[in-house]
Amino acid sequence: MTDASSPSPSSDLSGHVLIEAAITPLRRGTPAQSIDEMVSEADACVRAGAGIVHHHHDMRLSESDAINQLVETTRRIQELHPGVLTYTDYLAGKRAVEEHAHLGPTAEAGVLTMFAIDPGITSFPSDDDDGLPTRTYTDGLRFDEAHQMVELSKRLDVPISLGVFEPGHLRWIVAYARRAGFSPGTIVKLYFGGTRMVDRPDTAGINFGLPPTTAALDVYLSMLEGSGLPWIVSLFGDPVLDSPIARAAIERGGHLRVGIEDSATSGGPSNAEMVAAAVALATEIGRPVAGAGNALDVLRGDRAGVRR
Repeated sequence: MTDASSPSPSSDLSGHVLIEAAITPLRRGTPAQSIDEMVSEADACVRAGAGIVHHHHDMRLSESDAINQLVETTRRIQELHPGVLTYTDYLAGKRAVEEHAHLGPTAEAGVLTMFAIDPGITSFPSDDDDGLPTRTYTDGLRFDEAHQMVELSKRLDVPISLGVFEPGHLRWIVAYARRAGFSPGTIVKLYFGGTRMVDRPDTAGINFGLPPTTAALDVYLSMLEGSGLPWIVSLFGDPVLDSPIARAAIERGGHLRVGIEDSATSGGPSNAEMVAAAVALATEIGRPVAGAGNALDVLRGDRAGVRR
């Protein structure tokens, strides 16, 4: 499947699946992808059926150089595939103003189609030299910062990818949707924790949040009930297509994120191969896949959780 085979914007897009490709490996000791490599990976994924592309940048760069890399990478992907939704990683920093300093320049360049926030603080554990889970890395936005970013998305008229690492984060999202709403096309990204560390391929470790089971997915969906927000599943630390939540998500009306960023394996399928496998799964289940040209139309199709 290629993006050229996507239905036209006037077609009925109800029930269509979006496949997101997280194309950048987060591997300790591995050089960052170049702009050319990220553009090539994105191109292959969109041609395979992806409607959303998430990419990172070289964290060794200065802030200005990092912003230039993000803008140039995004611009080139969108030139190849107009209509594709792209969003990037965060810049270095622990405050929203630092992590999202690239959004203004990206919007000014005319290539900002979506951005991500993680509303709520997550503790990411890892083992110490004795094998005990005593090390802690925390990340995410405080809820007042998340509110500021939602307001920014409304001013810029772009959707958000809302990361949910723990159930309490989803409680905030649902409450916010009910009281103020999100920008049209905003999607809830349900992260599940796998068995390996994403920055160390094939290395077992403790992750965050709920395990990738259908029971865990149903807990999240019960919390989302009535919100009208579209949702997508992602598995950090294992290939999502090897888990039961991939099929369950598509069967239950959700969308699916795949990619080497999340799979935490070495020598496995490529990004494009994972996208193709996700498309095949959706086709087997009987849900058509919407490609890059219709991604925003699909997400904006159900506006029950959206208010200005």
